[in-house]
This record gives sequence, structure tokens and C-alpha cells, in this order.
Amino acid sequence: MRRSLVSFGKFVPRSLVRKLIDKGSEVKVGGKSKKLTMLFSDIAGFTTVSETYPPDKLMVHLSEYLEELTNIIIKEQGTIDKYIGDAIMAFCGAPQSDRDHALHACKAALQCQQRLNDLNRKWHFEKKPVLETRIGIHSGDVIVGNMGSTERLNYTILGDNVNLAARLEGVNKIFHTHIIISEETLHLVRDHAIVRPLDVVAVKGKNVGIKIYELIALIGSDPLLVPTDTQVDFARQFEKAFLLYHEQRWEEAILGFERIQQSFGKDNTAEMYIKRCKIFQQTPPGPDWDGVFHLETK
Repeated sequence: MRRSLVSFGKFVPRSLVRKLIDKGSEVKVGGKSKKLTMLFSDIAGFTTVSETYPPDKLMVHLSEYLEELTNIIIKEQGTIDKYIGDAIMAFCGAPQSDRDHALHACKAALQCQQRLNDLNRKWHFEKKPVLETRIGIHSGDVIVGNMGSTERLNYTILGDNVNLAARLEGVNKIFHTHIIISEETLHLVRDHAIVRPLDVVAVKGKNVGIKIYELIALIGSDPLLVPTDTQVDFARQFEKAFLLYHEQRWEEAILGFERIQQSFGKDNTAEMYIKRCKIFQQTPPGPDWDGVFHLETK
């Protein structure tokens, strides 16, 4: 029975297994509304990797990747919802309540990127494909619980906020970033997070824009995640130029983004804003401009 319970814990959250045993009740369909933080990760260019690497070796390689990232997420009190190919869907704050669910999700994301850097050095030496992962994080109310049928259930989350978190992972492609968090998440980790504003975006299917940020580092939570002086200065300068852009002070914004390039090296997001500013100089957006960038792809 002990072995069976350990095995069962590999399919559903172990804390949920313990709760079911303690209550001695049958698992039933049902959920409740709760504020959680969702984390979605995906490997960039995985289709290309899968086409050029032997399937048996790829499975071992991907399993090592998923093992490492999963251990980090679980250590930060996260729940793995499911694996979708090379993607990970996870959330913090359930089944065990966690008032710091947003901070734990952010810590997990930064630790995953750090660990992946180490793994890529090892894999390069072993002549294995190096992997780049993108992560999207969003906090909000969702339905969490046992979903499915009487024959098969899945402890999972549902709701519009889940979809938004998944979309933010893909937005990394536009900005050439690795971790994007929403403004809702930033509100919950503001005392810890070092971020730079990226944009105000309306994901496909939505008209209302949300502010998104690149998560750079965390203060006061883990000594290995603290920012360098360069990172703090970079975030501060980028925010200044970003504000000038939204105030439609195009020339000043261009100078600000160019200074960022000169001080910190090539930055794709700064380059993108320089191009936007030059376009708006030629064709002003008008008095009703809200600064929202509407995404046409998922």
C-alpha cells in the first residue's frame, strides 16, 4: 500500500493524496474559486530539435530537462498540472494554501533559468542539444479542483486567467525574453521583484490591455537570485525610456533607448521601441492612443 501511494503521488499532488487519506472520502468532481499564480513554460524551437535528434535520445534528454525543472517547481510549493509535450503547466497556491504563491512562482522561474544555464553547459560538452525555455506567469482567480468524468478525473485549474498565463509564455518570442510576468503578479511581489516594463498588450481575443514585465531578479528571498548593480541600473533606465514612450515624447524616448544599447549592449526590446518611436514620429497615433499593442497570434 505504501508503494502504491508513492506511485499515486506521481500522478497527482502528494498533498492532495494525503488529504484524501485523512478524510477517508471518495474523490468527486468539483472545484472552487481561488486566487493562484499560474506558470507555463515551453522550449523554444523544440520542433526543430525533435526533427534533428534521434527519438530515443530525445526522450531521455527531454526527461532530464523535465525532471530538473519539475523538482524546482515542487520545491517552491508548486503543483505540476500536466506536461504538454515539452511544455509544463503548473500553479502555486493549491491544493495547499500559500499566501506567497506569486513569490514562489517567480522564484521557481528564475531558478529554472539558472539551472537550465548549468545544464546547457553540460549538454554542450556532451554534444547534446542545448535548450532555451520561455516562461509566462500570471496571478488571478481560477476554478481549481477535480475536473473530468466519473471514470477519470484530473486535479487542474480552469478559467480565463489560466489562458492568459499560457499566452504570456508565448509573448516572450516578441521581446526575446525568458520570463514574463503580468502586472497582477507584480503587485504581489513588488517588494521583491526587479523587473523592466515590456509593454501594454492585449492578447488575441481580448480588447483590454494588460501591463507585462520581464522578471530579472528577486530581492530578499534567495541570495542566489539577487540582482547585480548592472541589472538594477538597466531596469531603472529602461523604465525611464518606457515612460517617455508612453508620454509620446518620441525623440527623448529614442535617446533613452539608444543610451541603453550603448551602456548594456544590443537589446532587442530597446531596438523595437526605437523603431516604434520613429514610426510614430512620422505618423502620430492621435489623442485617443492608449499605448496598447494588440497581439494577432497566440
